Amino acid sequence: MRIKLTYSYDGSCFCGSQSQPHGKSVEDSLNLALNHVGIFGRVITSSRTDKGVHALNQTSMVYCADFWDLARLKELINRHAHPHIHIKSVQKVDSEFHARYSAKARSYRYILNHDEFSPFLSPYCYFYEKVDLKRLNLALAKFIGTHDFSEFMKVGSDIKSPVREIYKSYAFRYKNQTIIKFKANGFLRAQVRLMVANALKATALNSPNDFCINSSITRIPAPPNGLYLERVFY
Repeated sequence: MRIKLTYSYDGSCFCGSQSQPHGKSVEDSLNLALNHVGIFGRVITSSRTDKGVHALNQTSMVYCADFWDLARLKELINRHAHPHIHIKSVQKVDSEFHARYSAKARSYRYILNHDEFSPFLSPYCYFYEKVDLKRLNLALAKFIGTHDFSEFMKVGSDIKSPVREIYKSYAFRYKNQTIIKFKANGFLRAQVRLMVANALKATALNSPNDFCINSSITRIPAPPNGLYLERVFY
């Protein structure tokens, strides 16, 4: 049967989500945990995340034998996936489901921490000076809609089209953190980090109204440690 795994992971412990020859990716570790319980099919994951990027609800699919009790299977996989990957649910899906191509939308969050720097928290947020929330939201609003995001992807990205539709793009304050959230029908490689970097730069330059989708201010993406894949929508 085909199953969907929903799981979280600590991206600071991996070289990225996609399988690598040296075997230090999220997929490699997940495959190894599955091998321990007798599942040897290759996992197919919904979204690629870069080195250092975390996930709250990543999804992958894999084939396994029909005899499995899924609650028991979840427990056994977690024995081998912990402590850096945690399976949150295991669900049977039909033969038409595809972890990547069946996805309708994805959401990400980016965490800015305005407290004093902590080496214990730095792998999980970007320590940054407090920003003007109103100006930041003016800049972020420019991303909403359907646009050509050629200026907001890594050079050399292998894609058919750079056009994406952004449904949500906004920031809010939580305690002494600023949380930036995006939801779209899809994202290009490094797009979220480049959008964050450009919105912050526009805010710092006090020019959010002059910010233009067709001309990025910076090509240096925000650090990966503040970024979380929040949810994949089907």
